[in-house]
Amino acid sequence: MRKNTFYLLLIISLSTLFNACTKEEDNGMDFKINGLKNIALYPTDSISRTVTVLYLGGKHEEVHFTVAGLPSGTSIKFSPASGTADFSCIQTINTNQTDTGSYSITVTATSESGKSFSKTFILQVSAKPNISPTLNLNGGSPITIILNSMYIELGATAIDPEDGNLNSSVVISGNVNVDSVGIYTISYVVYDSGGLKDSLTRSVHVLNSLNYLSGQYTCTTVTGIDTTHWTTSIQAGETQNNSLKIFKIGDSFLADPKLTFDPATSTFALATQSFYCMTPTDTSIHSFTGTSGTLTQIGQSIKIQLDYFDVYTDSLGILQNITRRDIYIK
Repeated sequence: MRKNTFYLLLIISLSTLFNACTKEEDNGMDFKINGLKNIALYPTDSISRTVTVLYLGGKHEEVHFTVAGLPSGTSIKFSPASGTADFSCIQTINTNQTDTGSYSITVTATSESGKSFSKTFILQVSAKPNISPTLNLNGGSPITIILNSMYIELGATAIDPEDGNLNSSVVISGNVNVDSVGIYTISYVVYDSGGLKDSLTRSVHVLNSLNYLSGQYTCTTVTGIDTTHWTTSIQAGETQNNSLKIFKIGDSFLADPKLTFDPATSTFALATQSFYCMTPTDTSIHSFTGTSGTLTQIGQSIKIQLDYFDVYTDSLGILQNITRRDIYIK
């Protein structure tokens, strides 16, 4: 009797276990989806991310995806579009001309036996931020031009990520006085359709071509009577190219004559110029007239030799006409 009871209980247990397994198989596969976090995109944007289907129990089945809540202009694709858990796929989201806004999108994975798992994420579509235009100078900065020559404005180019070519919108301001030595600033500015701007400046240096001769010199003055040694300075002209001004010619204070230079022959000319000046021997009006002037360069050394007449009336009322030769060394 006890033996029969044992076998009966065993049969009942096996039957219960079999029925449980059959019921589990009939219930299909348990699973879930990972990788569908909220996301922010721009209009006409695209992004890809990994979505994973995780197996939780039951028999292994293939699942496929469906999507609900897509706004107009947005598409979502899965690659592969279906698979057997566990598996991963690539979800690609395209916002092709999608209006800005916040959208709830639901992705549902459905198994062969009809079980489904849904996950909702928020797609935030925001307008792209306006990016400033970019200016580029034609010809760079600084640039140098010769005194009394012509200044040609090289302009600038402008490009904007949203508006494209903005060359015609570049505004240029500032002036260059080509007849006066100095550093001039030209300004450039451009605005895009959203009000953002870029700006640049260009420095224009107007120089006398004899600028390299400016500086301090030691000087020797030779006459038919004596030789003197002194110092002076020479400055390139500020309004006339190829011109120089000698301060204290012939050791005469307040006598600052202007010389003109011929680059073709490397010679100087000293037109007649008069100054009320002070010399080591008198104070009177002196007139200086050049007869010849030369420029020589040896390495870094510069030599200017100037021959001229110094005409004045001395303190005794006697008219003097002195032949002088100044040799300036830098």
